[in-house]
Amino acid sequence: MALRRFIHIILNPTAGRRNRRLLDDVVGRLRAAGADVTIELTEAAGHATDLARAAARSGRADVIVAAGGDGTINEVARGLLGQGVPLGIVPLGTANVLAVEIGLPPNADEISSMLLGGPAELIGTGLVQGEIFLMMVGIGFDGEIVHGIDPKLKRLWGKGAFIWSGLKVWVRGPAHDIRLVADGREKRAAWAIVTNGRHYAGPYVLAPDARITQPGLTLFLFHKPSRFAFAVYLAALGSGIVPRLPGVEVLPARHINVLAPEGLAVEVDGDDRGFLPQVIERGTQFLRMVVPG
Repeated sequence: MALRRFIHIILNPTAGRRNRRLLDDVVGRLRAAGADVTIELTEAAGHATDLARAAARSGRADVIVAAGGDGTINEVARGLLGQGVPLGIVPLGTANVLAVEIGLPPNADEISSMLLGGPAELIGTGLVQGEIFLMMVGIGFDGEIVHGIDPKLKRLWGKGAFIWSGLKVWVRGPAHDIRLVADGREKRAAWAIVTNGRHYAGPYVLAPDARITQPGLTLFLFHKPSRFAFAVYLAALGSGIVPRLPGVEVLPARHINVLAPEGLAVEVDGDDRGFLPQVIERGTQFLRMVVPG
C-alpha cells in the first residue's frame, strides 16, 4: 500500500519516560520518510480516549498511534472504535502484551515501517462493563497485583514493581472464592482470567489456540487455592503449558457475569479497572489496527 502521510501520535509521557529514545527514533524515521507527524500528550487517565476520538473525527490522520503501555493503547482504542482510521502502536510500556501478540519488536526501523506501510487488519475485542479491552481481564490474583502497585515505584522499577506487588499478594494469600456465571453455567475458581489473544503478561503464551484477529474469548479458571498451586500456575505460564495443568479449566465464553466476592480487584490490559461485580462479554465490533507486514 502507499505510505501513510499524516501520522497522529498520542503519547502517555509517564509510560514513555523510560523508553523515550525509542519514540524519538521512530518519529525521526517517520519524518525522514516524508510523514507529517503530530504528537499530543495525555494529561490524566482517560484523556487518551478523548484525544483519539477528536483526532479521528478531524478526518486528517491516516493512522492514530498510541505511544505507551497496554493501558494507553486500550484508551486510544476506545476512542477509535467505530471510526474509520486505524490504530497504530509504539510499545513503551512494561509488558507490551499487544506488541508481542502482533509480533512487533521494540525496534525503531520495524515500528516506523509498520506505521508507514503496514496492513490494517481487523482485530476482535472484548467488553468489560461495556468498555472494550484488547488482550485480557484478570480477576483476583493479578487484579490485586495491579491494584497494589505504587505508580511511582512502577515508573522507577518497571517490571520489578509487578514482581514486588506479586510477592506481597502471594504471601498474603493469592486465592479467592470467585463465583461467576459463564454462558449460563455457574462456576467457581480461586483465580480467573479472560483472554482475547494468545499472550499474557508479556511473552508468555496462555491461550495457544487463540488469535486476536479472530473473535472469541477464552476463560481460564484456576481451581487449586494453595500458594504452591499458584507457584505451579506461574511456572507453567512460563513454559506455555497452563491449559494442560490439572486443576485448570479452559472454556470459550461469550458472556461472563462475575458476581463475587464483591470488592475483589480486577485488571484490564494491565491497568486497574475497579472491583467486582463486573460483566465481561465478547465485543460486537472489530477494531482496525496496523500490524507488521
